[in-house]
Amino acid sequence: MQELEIVIRDLQFLLRTYDGLKKLIVQSKQRLKALNPEAEEKHQKHITALESEKDKLSRKITKALEFWEVWTAWAKHIPGIGPFIAGNLIILFYYRFVPICQKCGADLNKKNGNGDEMGGFTCSKCGESAKGDGILRTRIEGKDFANVSKWWKYMGEANDEETGRMVRRKKGVVSNWSNLGRQISWSIGESINKCSPEHHYKAFYLSLKAKEKRHSDAIRRTRKLFLSHFWHVARELEGKSTAGPYADVVLNHTGIIAPYYWESLKKEQKAA
Repeated sequence: MQELEIVIRDLQFLLRTYDGLKKLIVQSKQRLKALNPEAEEKHQKHITALESEKDKLSRKITKALEFWEVWTAWAKHIPGIGPFIAGNLIILFYYRFVPICQKCGADLNKKNGNGDEMGGFTCSKCGESAKGDGILRTRIEGKDFANVSKWWKYMGEANDEETGRMVRRKKGVVSNWSNLGRQISWSIGESINKCSPEHHYKAFYLSLKAKEKRHSDAIRRTRKLFLSHFWHVARELEGKSTAGPYADVVLNHTGIIAPYYWESLKKEQKAA
């Protein structure tokens, strides 16, 4: 196995384990509240142990991220964008995990067009069936979002052509965005909203909210701005074109908003 593949799979494992542990802690805390005070005190140590393990995983994710320049040169310096968010963005932006047959190694096709949500997978070569229950073998392909609109769409931030609002799930229709992508995009907005007013993205959000008086619209445009900046920095670091439609994130349509923190960090890196 090549070094790059080892690093990618290691990061994916750490991110999934961290997410699973985080959900377990939330569920355990909810169960704990249902106990009497004596029992709650008795079992609190288990919650503490789980939270300690979560912190260890976070540090491991941070160490794994040092492999990617979009983290070391930019994202790690932005308050509120921690290793879990950044790690998932890296996986979502750069890599596709294509399920393959454990019997013959050929690609698997999604049954009924929607993978394990509609019954699993079938091998394109030998017809063997497989379930998408977390134990599928995969091969890794690179991704390339040629413009920021495709990146927004993949992250669930596109507009519905009929309503003009953010796309929603429709019964019987396969979604054309990543479920994980939408979750991470939402987490970006939540993290930015918790930052101080001096934070560049929080300041952008506050300026929009002051004009529009709607939190949902303002925070969504802020999420899209950050995602466009991630796209811009990642492609610039790879030497790829960063030209593309920015209309939805241009404040008052007066010009492109350059990635916050990026230019100052580049100057510091050149001076070092």
